[in-house]
Amino acid sequence: MSKHETSINSEVQFDLLPIMKNDREYGFRDYSFVITGFAVATWCFLIGGTLALFVDFKLAIIASISGNMIAIILLSMSTSLPSAKYGVDGFTSSISYLGHNGTKSYLVLNAVVTVGWTIVLCTLVSRSVIQILNHLTGKDFSSNLYVVLFGLIVAFFCWFVTLRGPHLIKIMSSIVVPVFLVVIVVLIIIISKNVGWGEIAHMPALEPFDDPWLNFLIAFELSLGAGFSWWPNIGGLARICKTSRAAFWPNILGLVFAATVGTGLGAAAALLIGDSDPASWMIPICGGALGILALILVSIANISANSIMIYTTSLGLKQIKALFRQRWFIVTAVYMIPTFIGLFWSNLIYDHFYFILGLACLIYCPISMVAVVDFFLLRNQKWDMRQFYNKTPESKFYFWKGFNPVAVFVFITATPVYYFFLDPITLEYTAAFRYATATGAVAVYCTIMYYILSKAVCFKMKKGGYEQ
Repeated sequence: MSKHETSINSEVQFDLLPIMKNDREYGFRDYSFVITGFAVATWCFLIGGTLALFVDFKLAIIASISGNMIAIILLSMSTSLPSAKYGVDGFTSSISYLGHNGTKSYLVLNAVVTVGWTIVLCTLVSRSVIQILNHLTGKDFSSNLYVVLFGLIVAFFCWFVTLRGPHLIKIMSSIVVPVFLVVIVVLIIIISKNVGWGEIAHMPALEPFDDPWLNFLIAFELSLGAGFSWWPNIGGLARICKTSRAAFWPNILGLVFAATVGTGLGAAAALLIGDSDPASWMIPICGGALGILALILVSIANISANSIMIYTTSLGLKQIKALFRQRWFIVTAVYMIPTFIGLFWSNLIYDHFYFILGLACLIYCPISMVAVVDFFLLRNQKWDMRQFYNKTPESKFYFWKGFNPVAVFVFITATPVYYFFLDPITLEYTAAFRYATATGAVAVYCTIMYYILSKAVCFKMKKGGYEQ
């Protein structure tokens, strides 16, 4: 590839234009490394500790792998496969069912979740640094001042990686993932030798409800939330994949199986130590040298994961007219400013991180089902690519004043459907939750309603560019 072609390839990775297959950088192995590094970031350990509040180790594994599998398959169908086929990110493709202005509105909701995750991961890296300093110096750096200070430093470093783009993320992942997987194996061996998985399997959950079936359903629901949390990211990465195969199967390997290994370790550690924070149990379980190494590698994995979130969401922000032609530095700065501000309340956000899992189900499940129905059932996997970049009312994707009222209606009404079963913030449930999970009910509702209303409204009124 010539220097000029390389420059074009580099520029298009920071823009909304479709990436041609000849310009795509990620093969199956490359994307597997990137997505596995993304999957095994500390949030999996943290999610595992949360599941341990409700279920024992065996049920945590079952809930994690089943919830993630369902969510990731739906996500891959809604974002990865279309993005890999046409070379556009998930936010650009959402124009086809939300409309040009509908996508901009959705970006605001998405930013709330992704900025929250970025703050959580920066805080986890910050706490890891503090644990290392405490162990090496014998002093206490655990005050909120140091948590915020180190969190801000981590956020700036994540920003730097994002500015360098997918190539640096790929390099980091190709180095860190193999080494980190070795650390995971060592953790498994240490727990097997010192405690034994048989004993862990018989340890009760930390703070369960009285009803065992209810405990499993909540763990399953949280696992669905963990899986759906990847929505903003995998579409932006899939557009860089050379084939649909490379964009789909690594999601299963990384976001389901690798993530479940991390979740299982997190659950086991929480049951052993009684604390879901990986920064607090790495050194006690692994010992000084290995624990410090593990914390360093986990921190690097978190930086890589954060960089992916910042990259993909910032790419989506270019849908906003004021940012469309702005330099990549300015676009990413719009994302980072609320992140820097939020880090001053990092401990509060971290301690209530499970809010994000509930919001992920509430936000990403409806959008995923609408996307699947729209692309596979209503459009037969065909897009008129020019309509994504035609911002005028003449665009087929303009719908009504830039909004698709069918998608908006389905998305808004999915919220009371979800709350009929479960409050995602307080985890208060109704009797109906025992018979159908909230996310499952929302998925069925959105699939049926969007298909019927699209046929009755959009097709009949010839809006949205659907084949008549």
